[in-house]
Amino acid sequence: LSRPTVSKFFQDPASVRVKTRNTIEQALKTTGFRPNIFAVNLNRRRTKIIGLIVPAPMDPFYVALGRRIEISAIEAGYLALVLSSNGQPDLEERAIETIAPLGNTSHRAKLKALGRNIPLVYIDSPLDQSEPFVGTNNFQSMPLITEYLCRSGERPTYFDVPGINHNSIERREAYAETMKRLGLEPVY
Repeated sequence: LSRPTVSKFFQDPASVRVKTRNTIEQALKTTGFRPNIFAVNLNRRRTKIIGLIVPAPMDPFYVALGRRIEISAIEAGYLALVLSSNGQPDLEERAIETIAPLGNTSHRAKLKALGRNIPLVYIDSPLDQSEPFVGTNNFQSMPLITEYLCRSGERPTYFDVPGINHNSIERREAYAETMKRLGLEPVY
């Protein structure tokens, strides 16, 4: 069989004659061959891969986020590739050619350059005001949470998290500002 015929089969098995399809399927069973999705998609110049780099692989937020993205990607016919930078710019940079993370020490110029070539969406921590971003406004949400907790009883204590991106700093600042505005001493 010709390469284009086999390629056509892999794109849509119903697009080839029944006899040809049976021949290909039998050869697949005999050899155990399975096409490599990475090679196929790279050859087509569309990877069908969604990349995600998380700064903290054990953080429950990033675990849940990665899993949800993976499920959604699979449902849409994509493969999700999840890597961790552990908040380290060197690890982040090694993966930056395919997927882009963001932390306090991210190489912003490289992320900007990458964004000119492939679509990037920043999750939880935006690069700047001009990039696509999904997340929370910490100076809006933290006061609402803090005020609610203050009305509900005991003064809230802020449990700090490692400063792997600017969100941790913003959340702490928003908590402290809200407590001071309410005439209360922030508790860390």
